[in-house]
Amino acid sequence: MFLTALFVLLTATLASAGFGSRRMTVGLAGLSFVFAIGVYFHHASDALPLSF
Repeated sequence: MFLTALFVLLTATLASAGFGSRRMTVGLAGLSFVFAIGVYFHHASDALPLSF
């Protein structure tokens, strides 16, 4: 679900780069970068359920 939201946000950023204003594109790019870092840390901090 998080990755789908990130994909939609990046798609909106690309559409804004093609058709929108520069200010909105920079804002969406910054927001998508912060969101991508958040998704990374969300998955990197999960404990791995390993059983040997």
